[in-house]
Amino acid sequence: MYAGHFAAGLVIKSKVPRAPTWVLMTGVGLLDILFGPFVLLGLERVTLTPGVPPGFSLDYIDWSHSLLMSLVWAVLFGALFLRRGRTVAVAAAIAVFSHFLLDVFMHPADLALWPNASVHVGLGLWKILPVGWWFVELGFIGVCFVYYYQRSRIVSTFGQRAWAVLAVIVFLHVVNSPWLMPN
Repeated sequence: MYAGHFAAGLVIKSKVPRAPTWVLMTGVGLLDILFGPFVLLGLERVTLTPGVPPGFSLDYIDWSHSLLMSLVWAVLFGALFLRRGRTVAVAAAIAVFSHFLLDVFMHPADLALWPNASVHVGLGLWKILPVGWWFVELGFIGVCFVYYYQRSRIVSTFGQRAWAVLAVIVFLHVVNSPWLMPN
């Protein structure tokens, strides 16, 4: 999942309008933000697989994407926002942990329970549905956006640029499509 993480951030925003949008969007992407430097530092490993969905193999992602470390990163990230109130801090933490939960659906069994664990989880929609995963994620984005949009009409403290936000998320989803993967 990629753009779907941002759609999940919109749902969290809908539930906690006081939480800054930038905090939630950073939170839902934090595990991937950590993944990049961890690969460069040699803590995690990835192999490119051109023409084979999703275009890469996540060989070892235990420090950024394991269940335990997702919880650790969520708590640490949430703690950064305690001065904004417990509700905002919890929303920030949930944003981070939502990444792991959503990845369970898309990833093959490459999500460890903790670093170096022998048990890994993942339902593997990327592999089971080499093209279909894209439509599943698009549907998820749609459901999340409808909820966000409806809540923004009721609460009216957020969502003034809802259609622009949707356009950005759909753009990110399109550029991450299986049809644009290098062969």
